[in-house]
Amino acid sequence: MIEAIRTQAHNLLENKEIDVVIGYGNGSDPTRTTPVFIRKPEEVNRLIFDPRCINSLPVYLNKRQGYPKKGWKRVGIIGKGCDIRAITQLIAENQLSRDEVYIFGVPCDGVVSHFSKWDGSLRDDNRATKCSECDVHIPNDCDFFPGERPEVDRSGPYKVSAPQVLNLFNLKTDKRFKFWEKEFERCFKCYACREVCPHCSCNICITDRTTPNWIDQAPHTKGVFGWHLTRALHLVGRCTGCGECTRACPVDIQVDLFNQRMKDVVQGSFGYKSGYSETEKPPLITYMTDDSENFIQ
Repeated sequence: MIEAIRTQAHNLLENKEIDVVIGYGNGSDPTRTTPVFIRKPEEVNRLIFDPRCINSLPVYLNKRQGYPKKGWKRVGIIGKGCDIRAITQLIAENQLSRDEVYIFGVPCDGVVSHFSKWDGSLRDDNRATKCSECDVHIPNDCDFFPGERPEVDRSGPYKVSAPQVLNLFNLKTDKRFKFWEKEFERCFKCYACREVCPHCSCNICITDRTTPNWIDQAPHTKGVFGWHLTRALHLVGRCTGCGECTRACPVDIQVDLFNQRMKDVVQGSFGYKSGYSETEKPPLITYMTDDSENFIQ
């Protein structure tokens, strides 16, 4: 698989059809990988893909990250199914043009959890939780796929949320609030969750604005709750469940539980699934006269 991708990347770079390939390479720790940016055809042998490739690369296509870089007219990117959903959502929101990106789709049986060290095999006990309910192990949209790509029906609803989400939201409100209080005691507002998110795309984040000061910037209870609740609401109907916010958190707060729950709410209220259509707009930036209002209390 990776040899086919290397060959295609080499040809595209050599013919100047793309300016760079964003992919994965070996890291300094043999159990980890690191994002790499391949600009020369002779460097494509640095590209790899296996269950260690846990980073979500579409963050580098985010306008807030300075994309497109100077001289980059068209970018090649290696994408797992979940990564391609993030790219699709960026296109749907006009953050990215489809002709600006060339997608190398890769079949993926799952990636190793960031809690686990890679030992050569992917199992239920070391697989990332986001992979358990994934319906895009075979990418749904790409320009190049190594081998013959089988057709997969994705027209149905999302699968039931991960067990930890269901367990949390089956708790009574006071116990759920206690859970988040305990989690957020560890938060010191480093904003790692924001920096790795493909959909945190504001040039100036609301928490960085001081005139007016919308969110208390101090890392105490009020400021921390204000930050996480605001970020979750800004991602309603947009989050594609890549899980990067939780992976990047240095104190292991389960940040993505907010957004996984919102995903279910949006699907139930509007029948919308983020990251599956380049033309369908998120429900909170559109209005339909036949929108259900059953959720309004």
